[in-house]
Amino acid sequence: MRGWILDLYPGDPGQMVVWMKGEDGKAHRFVDSWTPSLFVASKSTKELPSLAKAREIEPYIEGSSLVRKYERIIDQYRSDILELKVKDALKLPLLASIIERSKPFGYYRLYNVDVPPAQSYLYQRDLFPLARCEIEHRGPSLSWVLKDDVWDCDYAVPPLSSVEILVDVERQGSLPSESDAILSLAVKKDDGKIVLDNGNEADKILSLVRVVRELDPDFIFTDGGDSFILPYLARRAQACGIGEEFSLDRERSPVQLPTRPGTSYFSYGKVLYKPSTVKLKGRVHLDLANSFVCADTGLHGLFELSRICRMPLHTSSRATIGRALSSLQFYNAYKQDLLVPWKPTLAETPKNRLELLVADRGGFTFEPRLGLYEDLAEYDFSSLYPNIMLKKNISGETVRCGCCPESSNRVPELDWNVCQRRTGIVPKSMEIVVGKRLRYKKLKNDATKTPEERARYDARQVALKWIGVTSFGYLGHANAKFGRIDAHIAVCAWDRAILLGAARVAETHGFRVIHGIVDSLWVKKEGARDADYLALKDEIEAQTKFNLSFEGVYKWIAFLPSKMNPSLPVATRYFGAYRSGELKIRGIEARRHDTPVLFTRCQMEILTLLAKANSIEEAKALIPECRDIVGKYVDAILKHEVSPSELVITRNISRAPSEYRTNTLEASAASQLAEAGRELHAGESIGYVITSHRSRARKFRTAPQELISEDTHYDAGRYVELLEAACKTVLEPFA
Repeated sequence: MRGWILDLYPGDPGQMVVWMKGEDGKAHRFVDSWTPSLFVASKSTKELPSLAKAREIEPYIEGSSLVRKYERIIDQYRSDILELKVKDALKLPLLASIIERSKPFGYYRLYNVDVPPAQSYLYQRDLFPLARCEIEHRGPSLSWVLKDDVWDCDYAVPPLSSVEILVDVERQGSLPSESDAILSLAVKKDDGKIVLDNGNEADKILSLVRVVRELDPDFIFTDGGDSFILPYLARRAQACGIGEEFSLDRERSPVQLPTRPGTSYFSYGKVLYKPSTVKLKGRVHLDLANSFVCADTGLHGLFELSRICRMPLHTSSRATIGRALSSLQFYNAYKQDLLVPWKPTLAETPKNRLELLVADRGGFTFEPRLGLYEDLAEYDFSSLYPNIMLKKNISGETVRCGCCPESSNRVPELDWNVCQRRTGIVPKSMEIVVGKRLRYKKLKNDATKTPEERARYDARQVALKWIGVTSFGYLGHANAKFGRIDAHIAVCAWDRAILLGAARVAETHGFRVIHGIVDSLWVKKEGARDADYLALKDEIEAQTKFNLSFEGVYKWIAFLPSKMNPSLPVATRYFGAYRSGELKIRGIEARRHDTPVLFTRCQMEILTLLAKANSIEEAKALIPECRDIVGKYVDAILKHEVSPSELVITRNISRAPSEYRTNTLEASAASQLAEAGRELHAGESIGYVITSHRSRARKFRTAPQELISEDTHYDAGRYVELLEAACKTVLEPFA
């Protein structure tokens, strides 16, 4: 049979279940005889074979053997490793814990423990989700013939059907809870909506099960399915005594409640929260409220991410980009016979104080010269950090390697050697990310392609962009299996050398550098023409050996100061208009996710007007009109003509509601939600409207988004203050 891989997961012990979307348009279930492997190393290699015969180990495995593998990423030679074939893929972490506890800590070194079974299967079979394949049974095993190429940019995706499940709860309190009855259910599809509101709760749930089976969708969309909708329906089904009959997947198994709670985690200065997921076997459950990649790139971005990182669609839809990148690295490790450590142990190379002073400097930053500028040109290095890793072979095992001390590939300023004998696991992984993204960017700009095709290429390149952006930070991440801070430092050193070199070239050609950060430069030269800008681009590329894009020339651009200290510039706060009229804004309110919709609309209306100006003087002449725009919005707020929903401020709470000690707006909203029955965790996002900014009573300061109505009375005076502050951001530079 020919078709596309849709879903896969461990079945009974010793089995992997694979669902294919066939060329006949139907979903087909296959079972492959397969077991994952756990690898064990020890200082005493002679003792390893006896481990497999230990009384507490033997029941979990179906076979063992000594194999030759690269144990550590820095190893140049293979070592003798014990491979244990684990009967039940789901028991692999338990077996690893038993082995680790059987001897003093560190006696055994374990590998490939926490690689998800479905991903291990894809690595070993050299397959990927939505790969077009030919498949046939050969006894208990499957024979695969791949008819696809992960490098292909015009791959075919099968017609995939989808529905969305909607729930209307008969609320007893301010917020819906799992004890509330079901008012109605609905199944939304392309050609309409099926409302299920007849009978009692059990009838509605069983009608939902029946409709889903009849429609047989490949995707089930929800908005909050992981955190509320599916757990709520599962508990209502249990309360009605039909828990075993509530099934939405193709296995017809009951919907399983998450066995683990969600997790709060710290990332890039913020506390974030991720709920546990609800998987549907044989179908793909996409919770739109719990999918970064779908929210940013849609399904085409998800498909691309799943294919190149070899992660099931359900998993990749909820995975952090760091986790997706790890899977890509794991695949390349498998291809090179390199084991994946359970607990990373690759330590930073010791450095003296002088070396630390030079090394610990981060990427290039040329602080912007505050103020307004005309005829400023912007240049961007394309995917600079991923390209540095790729071209300079930067990886945990290659920087300061022991095999190439005299390497000609040296890290700038630090003079560290970089391996010349082998390609590192990180650049090997970046090869497809950088290569395919470059091809997608060319295709999306191809005028011969249809708008739909260009939109598809753009979504795919954006998904790859996020992998590239994350790849640098992940080099120095504590949980990165193949990371090492030395590699992170080396990338920063190369970045500084490249940007400084580009700045020097610009200055020798009479340009003045106004701003520069990481991979971008803004330069100015009186009387420069397009030919001068393009000549500078070519010269910088020739000197640095890295591709540079000429983004365009600004009619005007404003570099903004810090809100805390007006004399200090902020590298990522600016806005301007290209000669084409296109706006570019960074770091101001309209770009922030927490800004009320009304504020964003007001600020963008002002900027759109200013973008018509061809010079600073023309922009200044438009300021009275801009102030009229502000006045229009202020009047609407003061007259309470604005819907409260347009004034919602969104924030991530940094702790549980009960842990707040000060009377902040976030504490006010969080405490009210907790009192209404919503369980909140550190890192969750909440929205609220300010009702009485100066009130000392928590419950009067805000109204949580879930509790507001069109009658909610907001603090008009406070919102006017906030709006005027937001407008001041874009008007003050022209004063």
